[in-house]
Amino acid sequence: MLDPTWFLSELSQRGVTCVTGVPCSYVSGLYSTLESGVWPYLSATSEGESAAIAAGTWLAGSQAITLCQNSGLGNMTNPLSSLIWPYQIPVILGVSRRGWPAHADEPQHALMGEISPALLNLLGLSTEPLSDTHDVAAGQLAVAVERCSARQSTAFVFGKDVFDNACAAATGAPAPPPLAHEGVRILRGGTRPTREAALSAYLAMQSQRATVSTTGFISRELYRLDDRASHFYMAGSMGCAPAIGVGLAVANGCPVTVLDGDGALLMRMGTLATAGRYVRTPFVHLVLDNGCHESTGGQSTQSPYVNFAAVALACSYRRAWWCDGIDALHEALGCALAETGGPVMVHCLIRPGTAGKLPRPAQTLPDLALRFREQLSVTVTL
Repeated sequence: MLDPTWFLSELSQRGVTCVTGVPCSYVSGLYSTLESGVWPYLSATSEGESAAIAAGTWLAGSQAITLCQNSGLGNMTNPLSSLIWPYQIPVILGVSRRGWPAHADEPQHALMGEISPALLNLLGLSTEPLSDTHDVAAGQLAVAVERCSARQSTAFVFGKDVFDNACAAATGAPAPPPLAHEGVRILRGGTRPTREAALSAYLAMQSQRATVSTTGFISRELYRLDDRASHFYMAGSMGCAPAIGVGLAVANGCPVTVLDGDGALLMRMGTLATAGRYVRTPFVHLVLDNGCHESTGGQSTQSPYVNFAAVALACSYRRAWWCDGIDALHEALGCALAETGGPVMVHCLIRPGTAGKLPRPAQTLPDLALRFREQLSVTVTL
């Protein structure tokens, strides 16, 4: 069996700087070791979120491994197929194989236990069982890291007895109290902006800040207004923009803005808790809320029934503003962009509607990802 400490040390020596994921009892010793606080571990609220964090880590110039049990592969399928694969963002996955051998686990794991390796292959990952022998496993990890340098991803399947689970259960440090924050500040002033006007206001107030824009019209509008190398335009993986931002922020501490939509945020709202727990650097989460899924025909969302700003504060965001009107948005953005101590949210109501057909980026998605990664290395160096 593999010693979890050896495994994590081997990853660290090979340049893997971040571990993220969702636990599994099959490899409880590995997670207990991670929870000890010695290793750079980001506990995710969902498997898909962990894949997006790993993507953000790579975009920031580093490399991550994301861990999950195979029952969570369904949750991870979307970012693996619409973010990791099309942008050629290399990840290393460690997937414990519940439900295998056949009839050796609970019935809800039986089907996924059988199909996991084939599913991972279909998702474009080179897939192999991780050896329980240290020398062989070391060679496998070396190959996986080398494949990352060629922008290729690898999935290791963990059998039930690969890791030594005899580690003491993690006690960890006592949970810290929630970060101090003020209540939601409500701002009104000026006419309610369009998406174009709201994005223009943001662009006018910053220059090279790393910006992740969610899929759909927000990315396309941002591209039309001002295509910058510091913009990462999401073409898929709806709901994953905040998690990519978390990966960026934790990997190098650069100031990050996430341009989100109401429908997208509702899909993966658990990431607010992850950002609140781990991000301690400048991080602005701007939610443009038109109450509908506009790019699919204007179907309504549940956003009129959700106080995003209050939810963000409950998840340990430092500040939050709710604004209705372009003047209110200018005031909120001015305050938010000046914050340096952790995540803040600006929840802005906008009007539906688009002026003309919105273009899609002319660059290929792999080229956009590499351009962003290279730009980030320049701006962080500066």
